[in-house]
Amino acid sequence: MILHGLEVEQVRRFADPVRLAGLGPGLNLLGAPNESGKSTLLAALRAVFLLQHGSKSRPIADLQPYGGKGAPRIAVDFTVDGTMWRLEKRFLHRPFAQLSGDGATFQGDAAEARLHALIGVESGKRGTEALGLMNALWVGQGHSLAQPDFSDPARTTLRACLESDLGAMTGGEAAERILARVLADLSVLLDGRGNPKGRYRAAIEGEQAASDELARLQTRRQVLEDDLQAMADLRRRLAREDDSDRREKEREHLAEARRQRDRLRDHDARHRAARAALDHATARLAAVRQDVARRAEWRQALDAQSARRADLAEALAAARAAHDAAQTAQAARMRAVQDADAHRLSARRALDRATRRVERTRLEQERRDAAASLDRLDQAAQAVTRAAARLSACTVDEARMTAIRQAARAVQAARAASQAQATMLDVVLEGTGAGRLKLDGRVLGSGRVQVTDTARLHIAGIGTVSIEPASHDRERLRADAARADHALRQALDAAGCVDPDAAEAALAERRQADLAFQAAQTTLAGLLVAADRSPAAAMTEGRRRLAELEARIARHGDEDGNPAAGQDPAEALERASDAMQAAEDRHAAANQALFAPDETLRLAAAELGRLEGDHRLAQDAASRLTHDLAAARAAESDDALSARLAAEDAAMREAGQALHRIEETRPDGTEALADAAIQRLERAIQDGSARLAALKQDMAAREARIRAAEGDGLDERIAAQDRLRDSHAAERAACAREVAILHCLRDAVAGAARAATERYLAPLSRAIQPALAALFPRAVATVDPDFRVSGLTRRVGEPFENLSDGTREQIAVLVRLGLAELLRARGRPAMLVLDDALTWSDAGRLDRMFDILADAATRVQVLILTCRTELFTGLGARALTIESATPS
Repeated sequence: MILHGLEVEQVRRFADPVRLAGLGPGLNLLGAPNESGKSTLLAALRAVFLLQHGSKSRPIADLQPYGGKGAPRIAVDFTVDGTMWRLEKRFLHRPFAQLSGDGATFQGDAAEARLHALIGVESGKRGTEALGLMNALWVGQGHSLAQPDFSDPARTTLRACLESDLGAMTGGEAAERILARVLADLSVLLDGRGNPKGRYRAAIEGEQAASDELARLQTRRQVLEDDLQAMADLRRRLAREDDSDRREKEREHLAEARRQRDRLRDHDARHRAARAALDHATARLAAVRQDVARRAEWRQALDAQSARRADLAEALAAARAAHDAAQTAQAARMRAVQDADAHRLSARRALDRATRRVERTRLEQERRDAAASLDRLDQAAQAVTRAAARLSACTVDEARMTAIRQAARAVQAARAASQAQATMLDVVLEGTGAGRLKLDGRVLGSGRVQVTDTARLHIAGIGTVSIEPASHDRERLRADAARADHALRQALDAAGCVDPDAAEAALAERRQADLAFQAAQTTLAGLLVAADRSPAAAMTEGRRRLAELEARIARHGDEDGNPAAGQDPAEALERASDAMQAAEDRHAAANQALFAPDETLRLAAAELGRLEGDHRLAQDAASRLTHDLAAARAAESDDALSARLAAEDAAMREAGQALHRIEETRPDGTEALADAAIQRLERAIQDGSARLAALKQDMAAREARIRAAEGDGLDERIAAQDRLRDSHAAERAACAREVAILHCLRDAVAGAARAATERYLAPLSRAIQPALAALFPRAVATVDPDFRVSGLTRRVGEPFENLSDGTREQIAVLVRLGLAELLRARGRPAMLVLDDALTWSDAGRLDRMFDILADAATRVQVLILTCRTELFTGLGARALTIESATPS
């Protein structure tokens, strides 16, 4: 079986259609990070092959896309025995199944049945996967550590070749009849789960019921014996609880505890009253002491304020004298500052006049520059106009010159063609023949003459000779020459030239005019302030600027008049600046001189104000203290206050002594302990009464049970149940012996079957052994009848459960490879899928596992899904990708 394509839509994270691209025979590797959908693709593969399309079970619901409802759709392309098939299923919403291949198409349940027949699986229970070996060969994430857990159809598939060997080992039909008889007899005594039934179960249940009844009767007898023993104990306890002397002592103890509590409460009340009296006396004494301390503080404060007021009066007189001296000095310096300020104002006016003169000079220079610029702009514009006029006057341009040249070449070509067919006349004159030969009236000299048309040669004194050229195209050549001459003449007339040389001269003149025009334009463009401004606008702006400068110059002339002849405005400005700087320095010096006295005056005024305020505050404080002290003495004299202090002190000492005497007479214990003792004694009396009543009630109940048990014949009933139990036990033992005999017969036949099974397991062992030896040299695997490796023998035998995780995972992969080899050898479909397997392998074993997988992939298709792509780079597998299947 070869998987060629897998396409999913609306499956978990794949809401849009995607396909697993690149699948083919041999080794296939899908390496992708976590959360990229590898396990989802394996779940989709299991669903499309092993789940019914109409199911709505939990495995189907888990296929729905994240974040919403959807209808999962899965399609696969695969080959079985060389035949190409396509399977497509949709689940949940409008489910369908379609299987196409081998010239037929199956729908719905028919497609499911045909699919199961193709891949060798059986339908499972409703909503579960189909059963077969394919489940064991598709290993999901986290399941590679465990060996496959086979279903019954998978075991049936593996044992399909066992039947013939089993018949030979067990005697054929006779053994089958014996085994059937043994199983039938066992079915009378045991049910399908090996539990007793029928008479065997009745014997066991009867024995158990008799034993239970016997145990119950013996329990009742033991209860009777316990009741008899308890009655004696109850009588002793009842005599103790019903002792009147003990109860009287308990009541006396309770009364004494209550009296002790009353004494403690009375002492606490007297103690609280004494403590309150002491606290009150302490508070009154503190109040008197506070009044005494306050009156002493007032006297001290009044003395201090009187001394301070005298000191402040002296300081105030000195401060007033200093303030008056500072005011006199300040007035003198203020006049100096006013004089310096007037001098600075005069220097500022002179500097402003000099500045305006310099500004007028600058404006006049700007006016001259603006006038010169306007003249240059005007001259450049006129030059452009003249150059443009000169250029427009030229009648010959490149196009006309090209036409003239073409026409001249055509004339030359026509003449050359005519001359090529002309009659050549060589003239050699002797001494007396000069002037005697005339060709069409033209005197000939010695040399060669071309005759292109009919000509007449006159020889003086001899006669006339007619010359006719021998050309047959003479008329055509003559017409061509005439047309060429006419075209040349028209081109020359259009250009206003008499011949091509004049046209060439006119073209050269045009080129010079064009260069002059471009130079004039360049000059004009350089004079324009903005590249997009026209010359007219620039000249208008220049005239406006010139008028503005003249107006500004006129205003300066009106304000200041013309400067003196020969006086440089810049030098006048420099002298005015120096004078202004000197005035500024004089003004700054005067201000600086003013600042120190002003600070002195300010400090003197501040000190004077501060001292006046302090003097007023001292007077007010002294007046207030005098008033408070007089009021206090009026209310209570100093002697009365001292007497009250002594009385309150004596009252506090007396209250303290009274509290001390009360504390010395405190009874032992606490009120809480007295309450606890009272509660304990009350509870003991109450519990004694309750125990007495309960003992009497318990004695009555036990007496009733004893009388009932003595009249029930317990010993006779116990003997009867003992005999019944023994009879049921004998029947149970007989059934057990019969079951043991039948088991022995069954095990003998089953032993022969196991021997055949072990012989059948040899191919699986042989399939695992080479790869096992590659991983573990000289190791031998033990395969049990359940087709699982139960142990590994190297130097010693090791159970499979005791091996490391990595070794168990590698053996589990090898077992699945062996199963795939067995299926392939029997002509059944097989394909191995491993999701995140071999994660526990070290580097050396991983390379050997790569070799084993590569060898197995030459016979069965292997698909590996992993998030550790870098570890599988040495596998040499076909790289798969997850691509969008949405039509572009």
